[in-house]
This record gives sequence, C-alpha cells and structure tokens, in this order.
Amino acid sequence: MTAQEFWTNYAAASDKTSDLLNWAEFNRLKWGCPYVIRRFQSGDSDYYGEAIFFEGKRGKWYLPPLNAYHFISFCSGAASKAHKQSSRWHETAELMIGDFKANMGTAGIVFPPDITDMRPFLWAGFQVGIKYTYQLKLPFVLGDASSEIRGKIRKAAGMGYRTELTARMADVAACLDETESRKGFSHQLTKEDLELARELLGDKALRCYVCYAPDGEPASASVVLALDNGMTLGWVAGSKSAHLSSGVVQFSQSFVFEDLSRLGCTSFDFAGANIPAVAKSKAPWGAELVPYYFIRRPSLKGILRSGYDWGSSRMKLS
Repeated sequence: MTAQEFWTNYAAASDKTSDLLNWAEFNRLKWGCPYVIRRFQSGDSDYYGEAIFFEGKRGKWYLPPLNAYHFISFCSGAASKAHKQSSRWHETAELMIGDFKANMGTAGIVFPPDITDMRPFLWAGFQVGIKYTYQLKLPFVLGDASSEIRGKIRKAAGMGYRTELTARMADVAACLDETESRKGFSHQLTKEDLELARELLGDKALRCYVCYAPDGEPASASVVLALDNGMTLGWVAGSKSAHLSSGVVQFSQSFVFEDLSRLGCTSFDFAGANIPAVAKSKAPWGAELVPYYFIRRPSLKGILRSGYDWGSSRMKLS
C-alpha cells in the first residue's frame, strides 16, 4: 500500500480527511509549496515510516514557516522487544536515506521529538544537530507550575479577564499584530489566513483561544494545533502590551491546558525552546525539556568521519 492509498483509506474509514492532509493543504495554499507523501516500507511488512514533505521553489524538500517539525512517523508493527523495534527502525531509516539524499534542500529535515535514534543518518554521513522543546503532560496540574505563574493567573482572574475558544479571527489577528509591532517580527499571517486554516482544519483541530479584558477588548490570543495523529502543539500566540502586566498570558495559557485536558489530549508541545527568553517563559509551567533532532545533507568531512569511526570500531572488535 502506498502512502497516498493509506491516507485515502484512512479518510474513507473515518469519514473525514486527515488533519495532517488538511494542514498540508493549508501550507500549500499559504506558502505556495506543493507537498509529497512518502511511505517507507519493505514489501508488505507490518512496520514502516510515513512522512509529508513540502517542496520549495527548486523542488527540494524544506520546512515552511511556522512549522516546528516535518511530519514523520514510524510504526514498529507487532515488535514488542526493544532490540526488534530498534532494528526495524534502522531498516526503515535506510529506506529514507536515498530519498533524503535526492530531495533534501540545504535546510535539512527536522524530526519530531518521538524519533530519537539518528545513528543510521550519522553512519550515512549526514550532519546531525539537536534542538529542544518543552512538553507538558496532560491532564494539566496547576500545582506543577511555579508560584509566579499561579500568582499571575489569580491576578488576571481577580481583575475580571476571561478566556474562551473563539471563531473570531479578527480578535486573534489583533493580538498577533501587536506582538509583531512590539517585538519587530512578523508571523506573516493575516486574518484571512487564519480563517482559511480554520476552514480547512475545523474547530477541533485548530483551536483558537482569546483572553478578553473586562470591557471585551481582546488582550491575548493563542492558536493550538490538535491533530489526529496525536500531536498537540502551540502554533502562534500574541498579546497586547497594555494587558501584559495583568497576567493575561499565563491566565489564557492555563485555560488552554485545561481545555486540551478536557479534550483528552495527553501532552502539549510548546514547539521549541531554543531562544533564551522563550525558554525562560516556558520553563515555569513544569514541562519536561525534550530534545529533537535535525539532519543536513552529507558532507565530505562527515562521510570520511563515518568511515573512520566504522574502521576504528572494527579494529576494536577484532
């Protein structure tokens, strides 16, 4: 079965289109990047890898803006023992390597945090790097957060702020816009882009939260992807400067975690903690610091180094 057939059958069985494909379609329309679906499988084995890759202007695979990871998954089939799962992953990774060498651009491939064994790619001469994110276990337990965060939540609640799921993309965009102006960057998202994402993904997968001031002004907003592959991660967020000291960010975020807990989500990925100021703001929630990996095209130095390491290991075993 090809990857495209898998997703077609999935959609038919569940009477819906996969959230991942809807997300891929949003990226295609927003960023102008076609996507390809790959399934890495030996014959009719019960273990395989699946992935969705986006093509840049020159047809090479890249990661579009506002995407934390490439959507790559591995199913180990009926294997229950760790050594068997490992060998099956190595076989699957070997199938990926040829495709990666042929299609990877200069930006490389970013793996999600649940794929951690990069040795097949190291042995093939790829450059492997590491980044970090925070993952919060759900259901949310407020007591795991710092006293500072709990204090800010109480402050915002006492002042009469309220947070809710919303379909008003203009309110979300207003909060994003002010953060962009304050920090000097752009999400490159318009109200129309947000409406397109909501139209494609629906309110269950694209969850938009706004914290409102007592007078009804939108004060803080965040958008979360809760996809049907089990991945739940923060997408974009922003707040208005006048309300920051009132604790609206923390108050709104706690509502997000409580809502995702009610939805049955088991974890929340903050989608990166690689900038000091960002990491500092996320750490007090009590989440676990988790590594994730990226690979880049093999370099001559990497290939020679891999050959040297292989030769050294053979000498030690002999």
